[in-house]
Amino acid sequence: MPSETVSTLIQSITARLSAVGIEDAGIDARLLVRSAFGWSAAEQLGRLVDPPPDNLLAPLESLVARRVTREPLQYITGSTEFFRRQFSVSEAVLIPRPETEQLVVQCMAFVRERGIDNPRIADICTGSGAIAISLALEMPSAELHATDISPQALAVAQQNADVLAAELNMYQGNLLEPLTGEFDIIVSNPPYILSGAMPSLQAEVANEPSLALDGGTDGLDVIRPLFEGISTALRSTNSAAYIEIDPPIEDAVMKLALETFPHAGISLLTDLAGLTRCVSIEHA
Repeated sequence: MPSETVSTLIQSITARLSAVGIEDAGIDARLLVRSAFGWSAAEQLGRLVDPPPDNLLAPLESLVARRVTREPLQYITGSTEFFRRQFSVSEAVLIPRPETEQLVVQCMAFVRERGIDNPRIADICTGSGAIAISLALEMPSAELHATDISPQALAVAQQNADVLAAELNMYQGNLLEPLTGEFDIIVSNPPYILSGAMPSLQAEVANEPSLALDGGTDGLDVIRPLFEGISTALRSTNSAAYIEIDPPIEDAVMKLALETFPHAGISLLTDLAGLTRCVSIEHA
């Protein structure tokens, strides 16, 4: 690995990542260098013409070798940004996506528009805890409850809650089963990828836990029981549920939602790219 300067080192890593089809190879190369060397972006920029620290080249090579195999960058660096905050992630959890921030925005907007003072909110399939923790921090008056079937995922979520000083209750169990009482808002990013589409997922996504991705033959294996649980746990008035979905299953989800929640307002919400991203279930 050429190591005359930090700049040539980054160029070399960029070339290696580009060669295996990584689109943002230059960005990844800079992030890998910063992670291995413990530098901030400003420090890296100020040391581009310096020789890289010899004692850290081996740890850097280890990180680069992992990225070359298309392991997600977030797992390698151990963190990702969500709603302006850094969250720890591991192979036990789905990597939070920017488009999932829409669920947080929808919840906050509903609480504000309806004037709910102390909303009781449940985040189902919480994973890293990104949604629940963001809501707890953005709305301190809210009472947050989060569930996940994976104890390993909950350990990551608890770590994030501790680091970010977020107050919420976490439960290990399937969907809404660990919860009691009624909720003003229920939010979830459940597994919804069609089983048939799993083999063709992007290489990085294929490294994420299938438990958090695979929605079964029609994508509804988890959404069906989730809707059933929501139908009994959601308050009958002045309440809402926001569930992230995927465009290929939007028609099936819409049909199921209309059947399960006959007295609610059902709509599909799109993300910034114009793709269906969420089903909205709102009670007047």
